[in-house]
Amino acid sequence: MIFEFVIVYQKNTDTDIRQILIDTLTLSLQDNYDEFDPDTVDQMITLQTQRMGNQLANEDGNITQTIILGFTLDLPELTNEADKVVEEFAKALTEAPNPISHIVKFEDPLLQAKLAQWSEEIFAIEMKLRRVLTLIYLNAYQGVEPYKLLRDEKEQIATKEKPSDQDMQEALENQFFYLVFSQYVSLNQRPDPKINDLLENIRSFVQYEELQAEITRKPVQDSGDADFLAALKNKMGVIEKMRNCIAHHRRPSLRTEQGYQTAQPEINQLLDDYLVQFLWQETSESELLENDLDEESSPELSEVEDA
Repeated sequence: MIFEFVIVYQKNTDTDIRQILIDTLTLSLQDNYDEFDPDTVDQMITLQTQRMGNQLANEDGNITQTIILGFTLDLPELTNEADKVVEEFAKALTEAPNPISHIVKFEDPLLQAKLAQWSEEIFAIEMKLRRVLTLIYLNAYQGVEPYKLLRDEKEQIATKEKPSDQDMQEALENQFFYLVFSQYVSLNQRPDPKINDLLENIRSFVQYEELQAEITRKPVQDSGDADFLAALKNKMGVIEKMRNCIAHHRRPSLRTEQGYQTAQPEINQLLDDYLVQFLWQETSESELLENDLDEESSPELSEVEDA
């Protein structure tokens, strides 16, 4: 497991930065019950890059050189508590009396593995969410213009070059594949009406109640679907924060990680609860046919026909 670091330190005639790195690593390994012989520990540290900075004179008149140093830490796979070893090693390097003032960690196979795991989970969540949204909006518009499901929405695709219907058709996608997480929670909101549209509505509707109904109409009017879209608002924020960490390859804060661990099963349950009401049943078509036949032969229907 290779970890990459860059540090800034002040070098004087007595500074042996490599030995400082080795000694600090040895203590971190021992604190986590990892015992390696000195030669093995020595081989774990490899100095890679070095950039010389300014020379400074301290209060005693001694000259120090600012150095930006890059090095790798190669931990064996059998290292106990490798994440703690790396964390404690990095923290100890900037503690007195070490001359190191700054440290940044880059390549990190442990973080990469965690991000990959979270990425798989969020991929599953987002695909399931897009599937639910597609069911909702195809029903709202009854399959008409299926590549324009956001036609009445305030939220629109933010990219400069928007996908065409043909682009989405060839990719087997729809407009929901081009939204970000922060947009999902704002669905089912129409944009403020433009003056021309408002005047047209005034001319089209004689009754005030009809005009009011049109102005306040939501893109999705089914009450169950509208309730589901409203319920997303309290769930997606922490998912987006974790997704952004994954997209930019950075470690999530403890608060983000804890929030994600709570929200991830909750949003999955919310999606599953929605989908379960539309599960396919083998007898659904025959039952539907029987219901149609029952309606055709019902007494009430016969009376109406006779009348």
